[in-house]
Amino acid sequence: MWRSFRLKFFITTTLLIVLFAIITRGNVRTSSSQPIHELLYSNFASFLQLTIKTEEVIVQNDTITLTGLVAQEHAQRVQRDVEKYFADLSDFKASVWLSNSASGQQIAMMQGLQWRQLKSMAEHETLELAKTSANGSDWVLFKVSFQDQYVVTAVNANAFQMRFNAIMDARDSILNSMWPILLLYIALCTWMLTEWVLRSLRNLQLKFQDIQLQSSEAVLSEKDFDREFGSFVGYFNDLIKRLRFNFEQASRFSSDAAHELRTPLTVIRGNLKRLLNRAPDNSVEQMQLSMLSDEVERLISITNKLVLLSQADGRNFKLDMQEINLLDVIGILSEDIQSLVPDIQFKLLVSPQIKILADPNLFQQLLNNLMSNAVKYTSPDGTIVFEANVIGNLVEFSLANTTYLSMDGLDDRVFQRFYRHLNEADSSRQLPRGDGLGLSLCQEIAKAHGGSLTLEKGPDNWVKFKSHWRMA
Repeated sequence: MWRSFRLKFFITTTLLIVLFAIITRGNVRTSSSQPIHELLYSNFASFLQLTIKTEEVIVQNDTITLTGLVAQEHAQRVQRDVEKYFADLSDFKASVWLSNSASGQQIAMMQGLQWRQLKSMAEHETLELAKTSANGSDWVLFKVSFQDQYVVTAVNANAFQMRFNAIMDARDSILNSMWPILLLYIALCTWMLTEWVLRSLRNLQLKFQDIQLQSSEAVLSEKDFDREFGSFVGYFNDLIKRLRFNFEQASRFSSDAAHELRTPLTVIRGNLKRLLNRAPDNSVEQMQLSMLSDEVERLISITNKLVLLSQADGRNFKLDMQEINLLDVIGILSEDIQSLVPDIQFKLLVSPQIKILADPNLFQQLLNNLMSNAVKYTSPDGTIVFEANVIGNLVEFSLANTTYLSMDGLDDRVFQRFYRHLNEADSSRQLPRGDGLGLSLCQEIAKAHGGSLTLEKGPDNWVKFKSHWRMA
């Protein structure tokens, strides 16, 4: 699962966005503190102006004089309105007074302050702000003109900080509630982007599958892919050219070598037969010549198989397709086997009506190799079973036998050239000689006919080779 490109992309993108959110959250709290505080000051100042204007209207309508007691009453009403403005805050502290009737403590609080202008709803009115510390707390002072003096409002700085924290908490709450949507969005973007990227890779993979080393014109076109894949496509084309050159050289060498060996081996075989006929019976010379003759026959068999395999590599099998009665062909082989190895039990399960379409010579070569392989690796008291059935328009036949070979490691490698499975269950038994080309040639013959050849293992040391052919 961890090798999934999409999963890695999704996790990486999510972590980057989470990291970005953490950084921006801290940055917003730091960088937006001053602007938001200024906005809170302006909003409160506007509220304060409206409140004091209301008090001015009352004074003008009542035509009263702002004596100390009256001024204190107006200041208390303004303070109550301020407390209502911050009613949602606990432990709120504020103080309101008129500049001409300030107490000694209030006068001390205002000494040495640097006032600055605040934006006001009415441009012609004066509204100033200053900050100070008194009685162990930080205060924000607002000064608004009122008649011929000023109304000073001192608000604990914690009130504005609490408002700022509430705004940030609301923002964080909104962002937190959006995480499921954000994750869904990331997942959707991950799927779309990776699908787009993997589509190019799948297209590249499909093109790779169409490449055939036997075809000299099979190359990838850079125009079929995104520009970013251009260098990779060029490298792959160069690699294919080198592989094709090496493949052609190897095929040509095996074919030429096999053809060149045929003539001298045939001459050697003929001379050996003449020498064998002249040698005294049961003499040492006759035994040695017989051994040499066997080795020459083995070399001739190998060269013939190499020629066929080189033809298979080049897709140069010349097939003479004919109708073949399966029972007739396998019946002759079974009689030969029973006469040569009578101890092996041979079972033939083939209907006389089953016919296949194949090249007779190549099909005979395939059956000979499979039968020879079954006989060599079956115990003297073992069993060989040949069975054929019709499945649709195909004929499926199988050759199964009990073997003394070990089942461990017995797999599709038996179809590789020159590979021999040498693991045996009985270490005292001497393995028969072989060249490791028979099964490989059988598989190539089956493929040339559009069929297949596979290996299956069963209980009790049963080995089965199964093949499919076109029905005639």
